[in-house]
Amino acid sequence: MADGPTTPPLSPDHALDWPGRTATAEAVLAAVERRVQRRREWRRRAVIATTSLALVLLAGFTWLHTDSAASSPALTASASSSAPSVVRILAAAASSPALTASATLMQPARQLLADGSQIELNGDAQVHVEFSSAVRRVTILRGEAHFKIAHETTRPFVVVAGEVSVRAVGTAFAVRLVRSKVDVFVTDGRVAVDRATLDPVRIPTPPLAFVAKGAAVAITPADLLPEAPALVVVEVPEPEQTERLAWRVPRLEFNDTPLREVVILFNRHGNVHLRLASPTLGELRVSGFVRADNTSALLQLLRADYGVEAQRLSEHAFVLNRPRFVRADFHKGFFGPVRGDTR
Repeated sequence: MADGPTTPPLSPDHALDWPGRTATAEAVLAAVERRVQRRREWRRRAVIATTSLALVLLAGFTWLHTDSAASSPALTASASSSAPSVVRILAAAASSPALTASATLMQPARQLLADGSQIELNGDAQVHVEFSSAVRRVTILRGEAHFKIAHETTRPFVVVAGEVSVRAVGTAFAVRLVRSKVDVFVTDGRVAVDRATLDPVRIPTPPLAFVAKGAAVAITPADLLPEAPALVVVEVPEPEQTERLAWRVPRLEFNDTPLREVVILFNRHGNVHLRLASPTLGELRVSGFVRADNTSALLQLLRADYGVEAQRLSEHAFVLNRPRFVRADFHKGFFGPVRGDTR
């Protein structure tokens, strides 16, 4: 019988190939020990590499977090301020704590300064406040701001926007900086517009222009050149004045909000007084987006989408009556999801 195929010997590096080798038992054990040591070394290096990578990632995350926190502007009198304030109001139904309706009040960020002056910031506007014993200075870094200045005869209030300075003692005005163009609109009193390089305390020459209540002026870098003609101050018509300052008016957004909550918020932030004809009507849930000073828009919304009628009691007072009809279905209207009274 022929001999069968022989099994090829294992690799010379294999630790269990001792029958086919002439090495002694001690040599075999030594080879096994060397292999175990190499595997331990590989594992140790892998652990070190993994730990180092984790430390690098942790350090990077910490640096990013710290840098982000340091770069965030704080809403204080001595730092840059930005972003309009948004207040979320939650009204929970007493019978069902899980059922909530929300209303959002959106209004400009407001800042009260140490001297009693007030600043309102439009959108993402930013300002820097710096007061001294001689002058009150506010620098507009970007955007538009409205100022209501506390009266002080000894310390002028100066707003710097780009290359333009606006000097006031006790007045109210708005300044907008867009790139290098500056717009000044006075809502009360009078301001002096001049170059920002001049000392606001010492004024040896007349300013470039005086701007009184209801007037505005636009300044570009070319208007500041020595050979430039005099600035043109224009009277702003009443409709345009309202449009210019529309961003200062609080806006109310309702999302499936009980009408009683709508009435409370509108009475608080609007210029009229609303009253419900019955408590049942207050359970009607409404949705919409209106300005707090636009009473006609709110009354039109209630009448068109919910059948709520407003009866005038006086120039600034209305009573809201029950809906004339019931609509229990959802539908999509101009003001978003709408639901009628399902009583």
